Amino acid sequence: MGETGFIGAGKCGMSLAYYFRSKGIKISGFSSRGNNTEDFEFLSCAELLRRSDVIFITVTDTAIPQIWNEIRHMDLTDKIICHCSGSVSSEIFEGANPETVCSVHPMMAFNSRHTSIEAISKAFFTIEGGKTAVDKVSEILSICDNNFKVITSENKAKYHAAACFASNFVVSVCYEAVKLLTECGFNKDEARKALSNLMRCNMENIIDVGCERAITGPAIRGDTVTLDRHMKVLDEQERILYNALTDVILDMKEKIEGNENYNSDL
Repeated sequence: MGETGFIGAGKCGMSLAYYFRSKGIKISGFSSRGNNTEDFEFLSCAELLRRSDVIFITVTDTAIPQIWNEIRHMDLTDKIICHCSGSVSSEIFEGANPETVCSVHPMMAFNSRHTSIEAISKAFFTIEGGKTAVDKVSEILSICDNNFKVITSENKAKYHAAACFASNFVVSVCYEAVKLLTECGFNKDEARKALSNLMRCNMENIIDVGCERAITGPAIRGDTVTLDRHMKVLDEQERILYNALTDVILDMKEKIEGNENYNSDL
């Protein structure tokens, strides 16, 4: 296993570098606009490329093309180039050897430049791109003992949308729940505490038994009286969201009822 370098010393790049190093992956250093890579060596782009076999571009999605344009005319012989965007595929590396570029995305949120090694060790990764690059990154993740899945370029945006549903949109739905409770006289802290066990139990059930077996509530029971009662106390935006989410549950209910092998206490 050769050396791995990073272009971009933000939360993702720094956290991955610490993590990889803890697993025995040799880190060549960082190239960054600011010399702020702490105990990793700061190098020019040219020197980083010279020393590294694998280069992770860990910058914002909009900055990836700019970094690629800066390095694409350098000597990339036998180099693996990858970026860590969840929504952008390896096709962003225009003019590259398609076999030696890829995207690798950890399905987690980096909360600082020192995201815990334990948290990253539990992260699921996806890889997309050319076979040579995918094989090399797969080797790194296998050494780290992370679970990962190889996906196709055409599915990259859909994959990232799935992650948004499971992450960002869960937060937005919980925000709505907290807001409704504050309208009932709770303060925000009380609302979060009141909902905390419900939210944790739901997520644990989803993980343990799947969405179909975890779903409860009036929509799955066909309780239209309660659904109508809810609609009467919601504002227009809340009704739109409530209706959309109820439609998903009704679609789920239809599929459950169409499965003879499915048995659940609703």
